[in-house]
Amino acid sequence: MNTSKMFLVGAIMLLSGCKKDVGPGTATGSTDNDMNVEWDIPFKLVKDGGVGKDGIRSVDAPVVVDRNSATFLKDDELILGLKYGNTVIAYPHKILDYHEIVNHGIADFNYAISYCPLTGTGVLYNRKINGKLTTFGVSGLLFNSNLILYDRASDSMWPQMMLKSVQGEHRGVENEFHQLIETTWGTWKKWFPNSKVMSVSENLGKNYDRYPYGDYKTNNAYLLFSVPAKLKTIPQKERILGIRNNGEVIYTRFSNFSESNPFTVKSIGEDKVYVFGSEKDNYMFAYFGKTTTGTVINISEVLLGKEVEALFKDTEGNKWNIMGEAIEGKRKGQKLKIPENYIGYAFAWGAFYPDFFVTE
Repeated sequence: MNTSKMFLVGAIMLLSGCKKDVGPGTATGSTDNDMNVEWDIPFKLVKDGGVGKDGIRSVDAPVVVDRNSATFLKDDELILGLKYGNTVIAYPHKILDYHEIVNHGIADFNYAISYCPLTGTGVLYNRKINGKLTTFGVSGLLFNSNLILYDRASDSMWPQMMLKSVQGEHRGVENEFHQLIETTWGTWKKWFPNSKVMSVSENLGKNYDRYPYGDYKTNNAYLLFSVPAKLKTIPQKERILGIRNNGEVIYTRFSNFSESNPFTVKSIGEDKVYVFGSEKDNYMFAYFGKTTTGTVINISEVLLGKEVEALFKDTEGNKWNIMGEAIEGKRKGQKLKIPENYIGYAFAWGAFYPDFFVTE
């Protein structure tokens, strides 16, 4: 069998799996009821992805290289960007499509970058839970077509988009949201010229230039795993920015922004939110209009694209960077409060929060 055919067979096996509901004994020895006393989500919606626990191998020893060594990464390819202290790292989608979880750390901050190719969602998880350090793996289970992580210290289950454990020792524990920014490598390195990149090191053993899910990204009629609700007024696979706060959910589309206006103000859960976006430069992200200590911040000028790392200048003359940190002025060192916000396919946001979307 030639290499191309071997790849196609492998991809079909990975994608199709057994596509079944999790039955009694598969996860917790459940009954056929919608709810299982051991789970905080409707158990009938928990699906077996067909790959088994750790059947999709997480990256537990990532190799990070300098920008100039990232010759494998094209400017138009998507990444998830993180800044902690003075360290900036880009995690390419093309690697995350195959591995879904990267267990990593910067200084004293130990985290997992999680990306679900089926829902198009990238979320950071803190690896320290109740004071104990762990790593995360792919459970092999899905909820609303979304990756369910498990932490290896307790075997607790965490649906990625919920940022919360729904089964196991940590059931009910929430994982604090941290800002990741999804954009292209070209945009990210303009913002952060000294960014490092997770590399396609030889020990990972994949051809990352081949997307493993066929036309999944663009085929709105194609879902590998069904979800309870179908969106009526927005394409199922459109990438939107969902924002959640105080039990409410709103969303923003790339079409809400223009080249001359990469900024809008929204209200959610009685809070003001600043939302930034550009279809051309392929980013959307949001911050509350206040600091972590509650000080209200008003924008006087958006600086995106005008200065390296800079996001906006406020009415007091302070400058804030793309990660929501004051980098100049009397508030230097302060941080903006961050709402739970990340880009994902519209159908996934609708499946998790149908009350805030128009569905069939």
